[in-house]
Amino acid sequence: MGCFFILTGSDSFFAREAAMHPQDRIKGGMLTVPPFSSCNGRMDRRTFLASTASSIAANTLPAARAEEVPSPAKRPRVVFTKGLEKLPFDDLAEKIATLGVTGIEAPIRKGGHIEPKEVPDKLPHFVEALKKRDLEMTILTSDIVRADRDSEALLRVAAGLGIKRYRLGAYEYDLKKPIAPQVQDVRAKLKDLAAMNKEIGIQGQFQNHRGNNRVGSPIWDVIEALDGIDPSALGLAFDFAHATVEGANAWELNLRRAALHVVAVYFKDYRLDGRQWNACPLGEGAVSLKAGKVVSELLSPDTPVSLHIEYINDSGEARVTRTLESMKNDLATLDRWLA
Repeated sequence: MGCFFILTGSDSFFAREAAMHPQDRIKGGMLTVPPFSSCNGRMDRRTFLASTASSIAANTLPAARAEEVPSPAKRPRVVFTKGLEKLPFDDLAEKIATLGVTGIEAPIRKGGHIEPKEVPDKLPHFVEALKKRDLEMTILTSDIVRADRDSEALLRVAAGLGIKRYRLGAYEYDLKKPIAPQVQDVRAKLKDLAAMNKEIGIQGQFQNHRGNNRVGSPIWDVIEALDGIDPSALGLAFDFAHATVEGANAWELNLRRAALHVVAVYFKDYRLDGRQWNACPLGEGAVSLKAGKVVSELLSPDTPVSLHIEYINDSGEARVTRTLESMKNDLATLDRWLA
């Protein structure tokens, strides 16, 4: 005959309480009670509780240690280095390192830090300069709009250097032709790019941009074009300034609708001067604290945040100095928004 025990009187209440304790569901909803030295003995309340406590500790403490919640991932914060393209790689990396960011979004396109045809020779030196300062090229900004040999060659070099993300170039509508078929044409290009990206091991990012003929300007079109495409291969880089210019009251609705596709967010700001939208320091225009709060609520903590500075009109050394000062100031604003 197997061993058993009997609880009498008020002891049965403690048995029920123990059985209902959430931690007692560790093993298929059953509480494991240690065996007793006697199969025919009665168990008093004190003995039962001691046994129960020991059983709970034995079953839950190791699991708790094994399943400790890790510290929240620190959201990648990067700066777009447009306007600093003339700086030598080592000089640029040294200056960016003072900002406390994790990396950069770098223009590797016509007129950028590196011309596309020079990528095999120069990109390794750029990446190495960043590594020496504990920085990474978080996003490579390109002119790529289709899956072809030149695009593949550039992306294979980038992926081989550990670069995980790139931004696509722009698509434009012909407003004299029906829009719906053009959205489908863009969709076909994005699907081809996504397939190539997946094979190479790099993620593409399409930025929404203001403009009456720009694909992505109203957001709904790029959501349609990205439908069914794995975001790990190609997704949306949601630009708050462009989304706000095109939909002052609808940017949040658009972001929430597009959230499953969003793989990065871009912060900059514009203010309306008369009938003209002009770039300005972050927080002085149409983009507000609420944007940061929605990002913190809605998007994964490993979603990169890229700060763009587009309101510096100086040239030469003055442009470099003012751009870096503006990056520092706008990063402070961004940190408050994302806190």
